[in-house]
Amino acid sequence: MAWRPDKCIVRGEIDNTVKGRVTGSIWFLGLEQPMILDLNGDAWPDVAGTKLTFVNPSPMPQPEYDEGLRRNQTGSVGDITASQKVKKFTVPDEVWLKAYEERRMHEIPWEMKNALYVEWFSDFNGRVVIQTTEYEISISERHWELDPDELAAQQALNEAEMQAYMEQLGDALGEQQPEEDEGKE
Repeated sequence: MAWRPDKCIVRGEIDNTVKGRVTGSIWFLGLEQPMILDLNGDAWPDVAGTKLTFVNPSPMPQPEYDEGLRRNQTGSVGDITASQKVKKFTVPDEVWLKAYEERRMHEIPWEMKNALYVEWFSDFNGRVVIQTTEYEISISERHWELDPDELAAQQALNEAEMQAYMEQLGDALGEQQPEEDEGKE
């Protein structure tokens, strides 16, 4: 499972002004010191070569992330973009959740919105994803541009990282299976 701490983030900055490197800081609700990112790779073309800053206007606690998510993150970039298109429901969460339970999702109004999507593969925590339409974002002036060959190479690396992550996840689940099956014979 991926770590998804989008609600408890207060603010952050993702810096890809140096080709092949993404650094950054992410501040969490209730913590004085930020999480520090030091990742290999580049963002998608809309963010590559820039410094992206974001603010969560309504941070909320996510107690499941109070422990376990390392504050110094090293690893590889996944997909990083400020222009992922997502379906956003135009009703409060409790309304669409009730509709989901009742299998009435076709009745829920929605719109397409841009989402911030920041993904990396941590040496310590595996896959970490921040995906939201709620943050206020700004993007600096571009320092360099990702050419088509560099984009293709980055996409291939992202796919390889995701494949490796899925294999590790499958291995971990496979190791748990025999324990669960004990005594069923």
